[in-house]
Amino acid sequence: MTSNKPVLYVFAISHYCEKARWALDFLGVDYKLRHVAPGEHMEIAKKLGAPRSSVPYLSLNERVIQGSADIVTWAEDESPSGKSLTPDAEACEQVEKRIDDIAGVHVRRFYYSEALVDDPSMIRPIFTRDLPLTKKLMISLGWSKIRKIMISRMDLGARQGKESEVIVDDELCWIDELLADGRSYLVGGEFSRADIAVASILAPLVVPAEHPVYSRLQHPPRLAEELSKWEQRPSFKWVRDIYARHR
Repeated sequence: MTSNKPVLYVFAISHYCEKARWALDFLGVDYKLRHVAPGEHMEIAKKLGAPRSSVPYLSLNERVIQGSADIVTWAEDESPSGKSLTPDAEACEQVEKRIDDIAGVHVRRFYYSEALVDDPSMIRPIFTRDLPLTKKLMISLGWSKIRKIMISRMDLGARQGKESEVIVDDELCWIDELLADGRSYLVGGEFSRADIAVASILAPLVVPAEHPVYSRLQHPPRLAEELSKWEQRPSFKWVRDIYARHR
Protein backbone atom coordinates (compact mmCIF):
# COMPACT_ATOMS: atom_id res chain seq x y z
CA MET A 1 0.00 0.00 0.00
CA THR A 2 3.00 2.32 0.00
CA SER A 3 2.87 5.16 -2.49
CA ASN A 4 4.40 8.56 -3.09
CA LYS A 5 0.87 9.90 -3.33
CA PRO A 6 -1.60 9.97 -0.47
CA VAL A 7 -4.36 7.41 -0.87
CA LEU A 8 -7.95 8.41 -0.14
CA TYR A 9 -10.15 5.49 0.89
CA VAL A 10 -13.85 6.01 0.23
CA PHE A 11 -17.29 4.55 -0.21
CA ALA A 12 -18.60 5.82 -3.52
CA ILE A 13 -21.98 6.61 -1.96
CA SER A 14 -20.72 8.47 1.13
CA HIS A 15 -21.41 12.20 1.33
CA TYR A 16 -18.57 12.61 3.85
CA CYS A 17 -16.21 10.99 1.34
CA GLU A 18 -17.43 13.34 -1.36
CA LYS A 19 -16.59 16.28 0.91
CA ALA A 20 -12.98 15.14 1.34
CA ARG A 21 -12.61 14.26 -2.33
CA TRP A 22 -13.99 17.62 -3.48
CA ALA A 23 -11.60 19.57 -1.24
CA LEU A 24 -8.58 17.60 -2.50
CA ASP A 25 -9.66 18.16 -6.11
CA PHE A 26 -10.33 21.87 -5.63
CA LEU A 27 -7.04 22.47 -3.84
CA GLY A 28 -5.08 20.63 -6.52
CA VAL A 29 -3.68 17.94 -4.24
CA ASP A 30 -2.49 14.90 -6.17
CA TYR A 31 -3.80 11.70 -4.64
CA LYS A 32 -4.92 8.18 -5.43
CA LEU A 33 -8.58 7.32 -4.99
CA ARG A 34 -9.41 3.88 -3.67
CA HIS A 35 -12.98 2.67 -3.42
CA VAL A 36 -13.42 0.06 -0.72
CA ALA A 37 -16.15 -2.42 0.10
CA PRO A 38 -18.18 -2.37 3.32
CA GLY A 39 -16.37 -4.59 5.81
CA GLU A 40 -13.11 -4.34 3.89
CA HIS A 41 -12.82 -0.73 5.04
CA MET A 42 -12.46 -1.89 8.65
CA GLU A 43 -9.68 -4.32 7.81
CA ILE A 44 -7.75 -1.67 5.85
CA ALA A 45 -8.20 0.93 8.57
CA LYS A 46 -6.81 -1.47 11.17
CA LYS A 47 -3.86 -2.41 8.95
CA LEU A 48 -3.04 1.26 8.36
CA GLY A 49 -3.27 2.06 12.07
CA ALA A 50 -6.29 4.35 11.77
CA PRO A 51 -7.93 5.09 15.14
CA ARG A 52 -11.42 4.31 13.78
CA SER A 53 -12.82 2.21 10.96
CA SER A 54 -14.99 4.87 9.29
CA VAL A 55 -14.24 6.31 5.86
CA PRO A 56 -12.92 8.61 4.57
CA TYR A 57 -9.34 8.18 5.64
CA LEU A 58 -6.19 9.34 3.92
CA SER A 59 -3.03 7.24 4.05
CA LEU A 60 0.26 9.16 3.96
CA ASN A 61 2.50 6.11 4.46
CA GLU A 62 3.75 7.27 7.86
CA ARG A 63 0.34 8.28 9.21
CA VAL A 64 -3.37 8.26 8.56
CA ILE A 65 -5.69 11.25 8.57
CA GLN A 66 -9.27 10.25 9.29
CA GLY A 67 -12.50 12.19 8.91
CA SER A 68 -13.50 14.64 6.22
CA ALA A 69 -12.85 17.80 8.28
CA ASP A 70 -9.28 16.80 9.17
CA ILE A 71 -8.60 15.77 5.57
CA VAL A 72 -9.77 19.19 4.33
CA THR A 73 -7.48 20.91 6.84
CA TRP A 74 -4.52 18.79 5.76
CA ALA A 75 -5.28 19.47 2.08
CA GLU A 76 -5.23 23.22 2.68
CA ASP A 77 -1.79 22.97 4.29
CA GLU A 78 -0.47 20.84 1.42
CA SER A 79 -2.15 22.61 -1.49
CA PRO A 80 0.34 23.29 -4.32
CA SER A 81 -2.04 25.91 -5.69
CA GLY A 82 -1.82 28.06 -2.58
CA LYS A 83 -5.61 28.22 -2.42
CA SER A 84 -7.41 28.50 0.88
CA LEU A 85 -10.85 27.25 1.83
CA THR A 86 -11.00 29.01 5.19
CA PRO A 87 -11.63 32.76 4.97
CA ASP A 88 -12.93 32.79 8.56
CA ALA A 89 -11.86 29.82 10.67
CA GLU A 90 -14.44 30.23 13.44
CA ALA A 91 -17.40 30.80 11.11
CA CYS A 92 -16.38 27.93 8.83
CA GLU A 93 -15.99 25.57 11.78
CA GLN A 94 -19.44 26.47 13.14
CA VAL A 95 -21.16 25.73 9.83
CA GLU A 96 -19.09 22.64 9.04
CA LYS A 97 -19.47 21.05 12.47
CA ARG A 98 -23.22 21.58 12.54
CA ILE A 99 -23.77 20.17 9.04
CA ASP A 100 -21.49 17.20 9.72
CA ASP A 101 -22.91 16.33 13.13
CA ILE A 102 -26.62 16.87 12.46
CA ALA A 103 -27.58 16.93 8.79
CA GLY A 104 -24.85 14.49 7.80
CA VAL A 105 -26.18 11.83 10.15
CA HIS A 106 -29.85 12.41 9.42
CA VAL A 107 -29.62 12.81 5.65
CA ARG A 108 -28.04 9.37 5.64
CA ARG A 109 -30.66 7.91 8.01
CA PHE A 110 -33.53 9.52 6.09
CA TYR A 111 -32.26 8.15 2.79
CA TYR A 112 -31.23 4.67 3.94
CA SER A 113 -34.40 4.11 5.97
CA GLU A 114 -36.17 3.52 2.70
CA ALA A 115 -33.33 2.65 0.32
CA LEU A 116 -31.72 -0.08 2.45
CA VAL A 117 -34.85 -1.32 4.18
CA ASP A 118 -37.30 -1.43 1.26
CA ASP A 119 -35.25 -1.08 -1.95
CA PRO A 120 -31.85 -2.70 -1.28
CA SER A 121 -31.44 -3.91 -4.88
CA MET A 122 -31.57 -0.28 -6.04
CA ILE A 123 -28.71 0.81 -3.82
CA ARG A 124 -26.39 -2.19 -4.03
CA PRO A 125 -24.80 -1.14 -7.38
CA ILE A 126 -23.64 2.11 -5.78
CA PHE A 127 -21.82 0.23 -3.05
CA THR A 128 -20.03 -1.86 -5.66
CA ARG A 129 -19.22 1.04 -7.98
CA ASP A 130 -15.59 1.09 -9.18
CA LEU A 131 -14.69 -1.99 -7.15
CA PRO A 132 -12.73 -4.88 -8.71
CA LEU A 133 -14.87 -7.74 -9.98
CA THR A 134 -13.90 -10.00 -7.08
CA LYS A 135 -14.99 -7.36 -4.55
CA LYS A 136 -18.27 -6.83 -6.42
CA LEU A 137 -18.91 -10.54 -6.19
CA MET A 138 -18.06 -10.50 -2.48
CA ILE A 139 -20.61 -7.73 -1.87
CA SER A 140 -23.25 -9.52 -3.92
CA LEU A 141 -22.79 -12.77 -2.03
CA GLY A 142 -22.76 -11.10 1.37
CA TRP A 143 -25.30 -8.38 0.63
CA SER A 144 -28.03 -9.75 2.90
CA LYS A 145 -25.69 -9.82 5.90
CA ILE A 146 -24.12 -6.44 5.07
CA ARG A 147 -27.55 -4.88 4.73
CA LYS A 148 -28.72 -6.22 8.11
CA ILE A 149 -25.59 -4.91 9.84
CA MET A 150 -26.04 -1.45 8.30
CA ILE A 151 -29.72 -1.33 9.24
CA SER A 152 -28.85 -2.16 12.83
CA ARG A 153 -25.86 0.16 13.18
CA MET A 154 -27.59 3.16 11.59
CA ASP A 155 -30.91 2.50 13.37
CA LEU A 156 -32.98 2.44 10.18
CA GLY A 157 -36.70 1.96 9.69
CA ALA A 158 -39.91 3.75 8.77
CA ARG A 159 -40.23 5.53 12.13
CA GLN A 160 -36.55 6.46 12.18
CA GLY A 161 -36.77 7.79 8.63
CA LYS A 162 -39.64 10.09 9.61
CA GLU A 163 -37.71 11.30 12.65
CA SER A 164 -34.69 12.11 10.50
CA GLU A 165 -36.85 13.78 7.85
CA VAL A 166 -38.07 16.29 10.46
CA ILE A 167 -34.50 16.99 11.60
CA VAL A 168 -33.28 17.40 8.00
CA ASP A 169 -36.15 19.81 7.34
CA ASP A 170 -35.05 21.89 10.33
CA GLU A 171 -31.48 21.98 9.03
CA LEU A 172 -32.67 23.01 5.58
CA CYS A 173 -34.59 25.84 7.22
CA TRP A 174 -31.33 26.94 8.86
CA ILE A 175 -29.53 26.96 5.50
CA ASP A 176 -32.48 28.74 3.86
CA GLU A 177 -32.23 31.44 6.55
CA LEU A 178 -28.50 31.88 5.95
CA LEU A 179 -29.19 32.36 2.24
CA ALA A 180 -32.11 34.75 2.79
CA ASP A 181 -29.85 37.82 2.54
CA GLY A 182 -28.94 36.89 -1.04
CA ARG A 183 -25.42 35.66 -0.34
CA SER A 184 -23.75 33.34 -2.85
CA TYR A 185 -21.44 31.73 -0.29
CA LEU A 186 -22.07 30.81 3.32
CA VAL A 187 -18.98 32.38 4.91
CA GLY A 188 -16.94 35.46 4.08
CA GLY A 189 -18.24 36.17 0.58
CA GLU A 190 -16.07 33.52 -1.07
CA PHE A 191 -16.08 29.79 -1.74
CA SER A 192 -15.02 27.95 1.40
CA ARG A 193 -14.93 24.63 3.17
CA ALA A 194 -18.31 25.55 4.66
CA ASP A 195 -19.79 25.52 1.15
CA ILE A 196 -18.14 22.21 0.31
CA ALA A 197 -19.41 20.69 3.56
CA VAL A 198 -23.02 21.80 3.17
CA ALA A 199 -23.26 21.05 -0.55
CA SER A 200 -21.68 17.60 -0.13
CA ILE A 201 -23.85 16.60 2.81
CA LEU A 202 -27.05 17.66 1.03
CA ALA A 203 -26.02 16.18 -2.33
CA PRO A 204 -27.71 12.78 -1.80
CA LEU A 205 -31.03 14.62 -1.67
CA VAL A 206 -30.37 17.19 -4.41
CA VAL A 207 -28.44 14.85 -6.79
CA PRO A 208 -26.55 17.63 -8.66
CA ALA A 209 -25.50 16.80 -12.21
CA GLU A 210 -21.80 17.41 -11.48
CA HIS A 211 -21.58 14.91 -8.63
CA PRO A 212 -19.29 11.98 -9.56
CA VAL A 213 -21.79 9.41 -8.21
CA TYR A 214 -25.14 10.94 -7.29
CA SER A 215 -25.78 12.36 -10.75
CA ARG A 216 -27.00 8.85 -11.65
CA LEU A 217 -28.67 8.14 -8.33
CA GLN A 218 -32.35 7.21 -8.38
CA HIS A 219 -34.34 7.86 -5.24
CA PRO A 220 -36.75 5.23 -3.92
CA PRO A 221 -40.40 6.16 -4.63
CA ARG A 222 -41.53 7.49 -1.24
CA LEU A 223 -38.31 9.43 -0.76
CA ALA A 224 -38.63 10.90 -4.25
CA GLU A 225 -42.16 12.04 -3.46
CA GLU A 226 -41.04 13.74 -0.25
CA LEU A 227 -38.05 15.40 -1.91
CA SER A 228 -40.24 16.81 -4.68
CA LYS A 229 -41.77 19.08 -2.02
CA TRP A 230 -38.32 20.52 -1.28
CA GLU A 231 -37.19 20.90 -4.86
CA GLN A 232 -37.63 24.69 -4.98
CA ARG A 233 -36.15 25.46 -1.58
CA PRO A 234 -33.33 28.04 -1.59
CA SER A 235 -30.97 25.46 -0.09
CA PHE A 236 -31.62 22.95 -2.90
CA LYS A 237 -31.18 25.61 -5.59
CA TRP A 238 -27.99 26.78 -3.88
CA VAL A 239 -26.50 23.26 -3.80
CA ARG A 240 -27.13 22.87 -7.54
CA ASP A 241 -25.51 26.25 -8.18
CA ILE A 242 -22.44 25.52 -6.01
CA TYR A 243 -21.89 22.21 -7.78
CA ALA A 244 -22.30 23.83 -11.20
CA ARG A 245 -19.74 26.52 -10.41
CA HIS A 246 -17.18 24.67 -8.32
CA ARG A 247 -17.37 20.92 -8.92
